[in-house]
Amino acid sequence: MLHISPEDIASIRNVCGQEVVDELLRQGEKYGWSELRLRRPLWTATGSSYTGAVLLAASVAPPPHQLVIKVIPAGAPAREVLAHTEALDAAPEFSRNHLVGQPCSPLDLPDGRTVMFQEVAGDSLLDATPSGSLVREEQNQVVTTVVRGLLTEWNEATLRHAVPVQMKVSEFLHRELADLWTSGGSLQAFGRGLGVLGPSLPWLYSDGMRVPNPYLLVKDAHPALADPTVPVLRALGHGDLHLDNILVPRLEKVAQPHLYRLIDMCTFSKNADLGRDVATLLLSTLVPHVNHRHELPPDQRHALLRFIVDPDASHRADIVPDAAARVAAVRDTAREAMRRWRDPWDVQFLLSLTVTALRFTTYTNISEAGRTWFARLAAHASGEVLARTQVKDAGARPPVLEPGRDTFTMAGFGQAGSAGRDRQTDFVPDQEPRRRRWQTETGVRDDRAVVGFGPHHTVVAVDGEGGIRRWTASGDPLPGTSGRSPRQRLGHQSLVASLTHSVVVARPKELEIVHFPQAGGAFRSPPVPLQNGDHFLVTSGGDVFATHDKKHLTVRDYEDGAPIEALPCPPSMAASAVSIDASVVAMARSREVHIHRRGRPPLRRSVSNSIPHLRNKVLQMMTPDPGLQLAVSPSGSHVGCVTFEEVVVWSTDDGREVYRRRLTDREADEALGAKWMRLVCTETGTLFWLRRGRLSTPTIDGGTQLRQSGTYADIAIARDGTLIAMLSTEGRLEVWDL
Repeated sequence: MLHISPEDIASIRNVCGQEVVDELLRQGEKYGWSELRLRRPLWTATGSSYTGAVLLAASVAPPPHQLVIKVIPAGAPAREVLAHTEALDAAPEFSRNHLVGQPCSPLDLPDGRTVMFQEVAGDSLLDATPSGSLVREEQNQVVTTVVRGLLTEWNEATLRHAVPVQMKVSEFLHRELADLWTSGGSLQAFGRGLGVLGPSLPWLYSDGMRVPNPYLLVKDAHPALADPTVPVLRALGHGDLHLDNILVPRLEKVAQPHLYRLIDMCTFSKNADLGRDVATLLLSTLVPHVNHRHELPPDQRHALLRFIVDPDASHRADIVPDAAARVAAVRDTAREAMRRWRDPWDVQFLLSLTVTALRFTTYTNISEAGRTWFARLAAHASGEVLARTQVKDAGARPPVLEPGRDTFTMAGFGQAGSAGRDRQTDFVPDQEPRRRRWQTETGVRDDRAVVGFGPHHTVVAVDGEGGIRRWTASGDPLPGTSGRSPRQRLGHQSLVASLTHSVVVARPKELEIVHFPQAGGAFRSPPVPLQNGDHFLVTSGGDVFATHDKKHLTVRDYEDGAPIEALPCPPSMAASAVSIDASVVAMARSREVHIHRRGRPPLRRSVSNSIPHLRNKVLQMMTPDPGLQLAVSPSGSHVGCVTFEEVVVWSTDDGREVYRRRLTDREADEALGAKWMRLVCTETGTLFWLRRGRLSTPTIDGGTQLRQSGTYADIAIARDGTLIAMLSTEGRLEVWDL
């Protein structure tokens, strides 16, 4: 009879449910086990993949060995067991060396879930590392080794007997995108957001070039676009081969690329596009370079894009060496492996890049800037396909132009290419409003009113009762809603979404989320209850929003307020702020700022902070710690802080301090009180400080008071940093260029 300790039974029950416990106890004897113990400390990866599978590590005996217990949700993902078995059988020698075996047959649960057992990749849970966690030199070695293995070892027998399939380009794209396209889901939604999913746009403009509309190539053959027939090779394919689906063991703490293991085989196919895995692996390595607009300057983003689809030494010279090395490691290794089929392979790989880039536009863990870049890549890759397959003198090759408009101008991120090259990314202390775009009288005479920017530079004002007023980018009124009781629980307890027409209002006991569909009217999601009286909105964000209860800061979805992730707050937290997508979160105590950077080590910085006229040490001991204000730039490139003593700005890229100065006595005195206070940070690190209704730029030595009439209740900066909105306490709204 199988023995599982009460402690382990409780752990399995908490993570997987009682059904898994019952089935293990019932079936364990069939496997010849007399004992099962979970690894301690508990090793688990709940929801580690998009399937929502739960993983636990255990040791069983006899004979003593480790294995991974994977509980797969009911429905389509349950195909993983069959897919994994097919993968193991397709190329036995490769499977022994580079896949993960199934030591036991799976268990089917009454509720439709499946319990799957897998060997431990690399024989160790401690020494096997996802390749996405390796340093760049090791990653490049792994990528080169894996690409060579995919196209030679894994598919050697398949390609030896392969006959190319002749396919129309549109047929290839439609087949590979499958449900992503036919269901009309996020893929088409993003195309509509770009404004390119229309019958009148066969050609688009990107980075000074005329390129085909990849969405129309998928949708159907268009009379203005060629639809050539190309030879396609189909073979064994993983289907989702990003960096973290490749585990690499270490020997004496040195990565061993040749011993890699592929995991998560639920998308395996014996009849896959041969280029899909190679394209997926390449683009997954580039996400860190393109995920934020300021990771690379516009000219480098364009050079990287062209270097992928049309290799040119001049492009390489304009790219950061790390990104160029990643592209070359994948592309050149694949070309060498396919040298006997070189020209047709190049065309098929461009098609695979088109499909994969479009697929990447649907991934929610990629920023809007990153997804827009991948849409550009899809257009350029498909343009190269048409150029390389054109009939001579047919005029299908897109001519290079200098258009007046970039088609891929996504709301909030402005233009790429030459149109955006004058935007500065370094610290600029004295950025200020340059030209007033428009102004209007809102009728919101409320010192609790909040202003924010929605999609397409729309402007939204929310009064203290949650009444919402909206305007277009040019100042024309849009439908809104009236307020109601009870009022907002505190001043500035409203937020405006930057990607969807949504607003969050904090009532005394709940969050109210209001959506404004394109069809008109207002829709309210079910209210999100606040757990206690100390639960607050974090007054920054955009793609997502956040709340905190001074114990945990919770990032939430604008759709329904559902939690996405939670971070522990530092003790006695005094202030917090988050970037547009919460990739950078700043939380501060009175004299210490904690900066969380997604995927990178956190930063901790000290600041000076004491109340004016109370800087005597004895008086300080008798007085509560003073507060402070924080701001994070939209993409998270900079974090700013203003205390009662000083103003500081840090670059989050490398943690360096880019500005620090002591406040003047007047500034310190005016910092007392919380009425009409706000601190915002631009993408260049400039701070705008609203204190007691007066707007200043504290990142100039001595501070600069901006000219204004009356007092401001709130200010906001657009997500692309090009506009600032100012709402006066008398109800006047002004929108200025920055």
